[in-house]
Amino acid sequence: MDNKAFISTVLIFRGSFALSAQIHHWETVVYDSMKWRYWVGTTDPGTNWNTVAFNDNTWPQGQGGFGYGDNDDRTIISPTLSVFIRKKFTVTNRDKIQDALLHVDYDDGFIAYLNGEEIARSTMPAGNVAFNQGSNGLHEALLFQGQSPEGFLIRSDRLASLLVQGENTLAIQVHNDNIGSSDLSSRVFFSVGIMEDVPLTYLPVPEWFTEPFE
Repeated sequence: MDNKAFISTVLIFRGSFALSAQIHHWETVVYDSMKWRYWVGTTDPGTNWNTVAFNDNTWPQGQGGFGYGDNDDRTIISPTLSVFIRKKFTVTNRDKIQDALLHVDYDDGFIAYLNGEEIARSTMPAGNVAFNQGSNGLHEALLFQGQSPEGFLIRSDRLASLLVQGENTLAIQVHNDNIGSSDLSSRVFFSVGIMEDVPLTYLPVPEWFTEPFE
């Protein structure tokens, strides 16, 4: 996908935004505090680490987020230039999901993938980014400062080719600006817009979640 197509599909926001009238309410499928597989980036995580087929059984498992330095991490890791995290989740009502929202609280840059396809990127170089490459600049995490994390909207036309009924895989690589950085944060949330007034299937949205408006 070229940059123009990607930017038109995934929109970054910090507050409210207009959205399709078909969405009745939002639910959160993946919380940062769930158990994730993770890989500290002192070595390469392996070919196709971000795909569904990748076997992550040898990766350690821990409660998100992963990092150090800001007291906002549930799994503390050693100082590193990068960390790679993976979360499998199950969708049981794909036909009732319109759009999706990815929230990432990060320090300093990240690239996110859904079922092997890139869905968001911030403060990172273009193309594939190696485990030992730094971010494009500094970016502070927001949640521990009492602010809402950045959100990335995945609209229905893009989501149609990504999210599937059954098991899905969310994968994120988070990079520091440099190896001497005093902190690293990686807290990720994935929410979906439900089109019908049905009983809660997943989890309530976080308290800081901003309801879309018409």
